[in-house]
Parts: sequence; structure tokens; C-alpha cells
Amino acid sequence: MWCQWLPGGFGLSVPKFYHVKLLLRGVQDQLAPGPPGVGGSLSREAILTRCPWGGGGLSWLPAEHEARMAARLEELGSIGRRGRGLWRFPFTPDYEQATTLVGGWMRQAGLEVSRDPIGNLIGRASGSSDRVVATGSHLDTVRDGGRFDGALGVVGAISAASFLLAEYGRPRKTLEVIAYTGEEGARFPVCLLGSRWMAGLITPEDLLSADPDGVTLASALAARGPAKAVPPAAGRTDLDAFIELHTEQGPVLEAAGSSLGVVDRIMGQCEVEVTVRGRPDHAGTTPMAMRSDALVAAAKLILAMRAEVLGWSSPTVFTVGRLTVKPGSGNVVPAEVTFSIDLRDPDPDFYRRSRERLRDMCRGAAAADKVVVTWRDLFTTDPVACDPGLSEILSRAATKLGHRPITLPSGAGHDSMVLAGLTRVGLLFVPSAGGRSHCPEEHTPSQQCYLGAAVLAEALRELAY
Repeated sequence: MWCQWLPGGFGLSVPKFYHVKLLLRGVQDQLAPGPPGVGGSLSREAILTRCPWGGGGLSWLPAEHEARMAARLEELGSIGRRGRGLWRFPFTPDYEQATTLVGGWMRQAGLEVSRDPIGNLIGRASGSSDRVVATGSHLDTVRDGGRFDGALGVVGAISAASFLLAEYGRPRKTLEVIAYTGEEGARFPVCLLGSRWMAGLITPEDLLSADPDGVTLASALAARGPAKAVPPAAGRTDLDAFIELHTEQGPVLEAAGSSLGVVDRIMGQCEVEVTVRGRPDHAGTTPMAMRSDALVAAAKLILAMRAEVLGWSSPTVFTVGRLTVKPGSGNVVPAEVTFSIDLRDPDPDFYRRSRERLRDMCRGAAAADKVVVTWRDLFTTDPVACDPGLSEILSRAATKLGHRPITLPSGAGHDSMVLAGLTRVGLLFVPSAGGRSHCPEEHTPSQQCYLGAAVLAEALRELAY
């Protein structure tokens, strides 16, 4: 098995030269000085024993998977393109085309393919045990998104499963590759749709939520066919572990000069809709001091919230990414403004206190500016700790490949944070070039995509075989 990495003189295949360079670059990363926890003092000999050709009796993800993954990410990234970015939303023709394509790749890998009632695409290799080791990510995108967010975790998982089934045969524990639907919440105001359904957390009210065209989630599901999207009474009970490969979506790994990151916790996140109601009046005849201007009140409130968060000595992040003004006429004093709040923090207690503080500020603004302010929770999750045992397995797999990962939190939400309520979860990051994500410019070099998939494959082998 491991002999496939021996030189060509043995009559066997040799990885492309740039893959040798990639792995040696990992050696160089470890030998070079770096920030605490990033660099290393391992000897060259110690590093080489961790490279694929260094023995240990293990096979590693073959080098040709790098080009295969790159080609698949490119092909998948052509579906749903509008201009430079992707708009691939759940239950649209583009999304269905993407699931058909990815389902074909799953079958080629030797997986049995199905879709559950909410639209999650599942590739399954049954093991001798009914306990399930799962991996994967999501296929939907944000508006004007890039081609790596979510897609890498699905494409990398398929490569890992394909290799494991070909190399080791039937797993001891059942292995699943899951492409979740609606993680981003870009069409319906329900984030993490697929994983929340799997966890039994979707409510009848969620099914009545509507997209900007007035189409409800329930009607979009019904249009798919006869399957009924009835939330299960309880979440899945057969999951033994879930590991997600994802781009970091931030600048930390690149700044640290590290090719891999193992996540120890995922920030708590709340999505809120704030509505400020004033009074519509004539823009020319209503004196400034006599107005109840919803837009002015909303602008003051947003800036006050931002200043409040900046004054905290914490990693809290606060974002207003959406704002609508009614009636939206240039000669009418704004009557109503609705804006979004995205608030995140890794500390459970401070996360709850910060959320309540912003809510109190909304109450204060209503009294000060002669407006009515309402706060509506759209989505909230508490901070989630990743499983230390799975983190150790990922770190050990990376070390075998000659890379020492850094430990970091995830500021972005992932399906893993929902599945942590069902099973132990692990989250592996590869760098995002320039820290860019949720935009057409997001990019991760093919060598780092391959490296992430190779680490994932080894972790899955340890868990499922």
C-alpha cells in the first residue's frame, strides 16, 4: 500500500514533482522560526518520517487527487455564476444542477446516494457497525459568493472517501459524506437549514419563512416532489463523529505562515432584525426639529452600537449588513427602517451579556428619538467547543504529513456547530488567500486544498477503520 510512494525504480507510480516540493515545503515550515505554536524544532529526519514515503505502513491520499479536486471545484464553481460571483441558493435550478453533479461524484467514489426530506445530499458506505462517522460541508453560497466556501469540504470529503474505500474496502463504522443545504441562509432567513433539520431543530414557523419573492420554505420544498419536510421528533442518534474541512475565511493562518488550523471552538452567533418606525412626512414642509425620522434614528443607533462594541476588551464582532428604507422616496421623511445585526463572541457568558446590552440600547433609542424600535431574533447559537479527542486526531494526522497545525477559534458559523448537539465534532481549516471569503475573490491554492483532504482522509481512516 504505502509502496505506491516509492521511487519509479520499483516499477510503481511516483507523485508529481511539485507534490514532493509541497511536502518538503511543509518540512521547511516546521524548521523555520515562527510565532509560538506555529514554528517547530523538529529535526529534518523526524519530519521526513512523517511524510507519506516515510513508512508507518499507511497509504496517503494519492497525488492525483490535487488536480481532480481543483477540476471539480472549478466545475462546481461554474454553476450559479452571475458575473464574477456565485448565487447558488437552495431549491433553485442551479442548486439542483449542483446536487446532481456532486451526487455523480459520490457514486463514482463508491457511495450510495440519497437525499433527505430537507434536501441534504448524503453519500453512504455502510460498515459492519451502524455507528456513523460523517464528514462534509454545504453546497449553497452567499449572494455574489466564491467557489471554495463549503464546496471544498464536500469535494475534499468525496476524495477522502473515494481513496479510503479503494484502499481499505468496507469500513468498520458506516462512513457518510454529507452536502448540507441552506447553510448560508441567503435565500430564506433560516441559517444552517440542513444541519438544523438533521438535529430536529426546524420549527413549523421556520417552514413558513419566505424568500424576497414571497416563496415560503414549505412551498419550495413541496415543489421538489412528494417528499414531506416534516421535522423529526428528535435528532439523529447514530452519529459517532462529524469532521468538517473548510477554508478559514479569515487571515490568521496565512499571517502565521501555517497551512493547517485545528479549531478549538466556534463563536456564538445571533442574527437579529431590528425595525425602527417613525412617521412619513413631506420633506419640504416638515421642519427638521419636528420630524420622526426613522433613518436618522436607525443611523444613530447603529453607530452607537458599533462604538459600544469597540469599547469592549473582547473579540466580539458586530456587523450590520442589510438595511432597507420605506417608503424609499427622496422627498418623503423615512417612515420605517429595517436592518440586520450579526453579533458573535466565543465566551458564553459575555456573548449573552453583549446581546442584552445591544437590546437595551434599542429600547433607549426608542425613547430618545420619538420612534418605535422592535427587536426580532432570527437565529441564535451559543459558542460551541470542538471535541478535544477529534482535534487531537486531526493534529496527529497533520503531523504525520509533516505539518504542525495551529489552534484557533472559528469566527464563522458552520454546520459543525449545530451537529455538536448530536455528536462530537472536529473542524479543520486551510488558509484563505488574503483572508478573503464570501466574495468572488476567495481562493485557496490547490496544494493546500489537497493537504486538507489528505489530513481529513487519515482522520477518517482512524475513526472509521
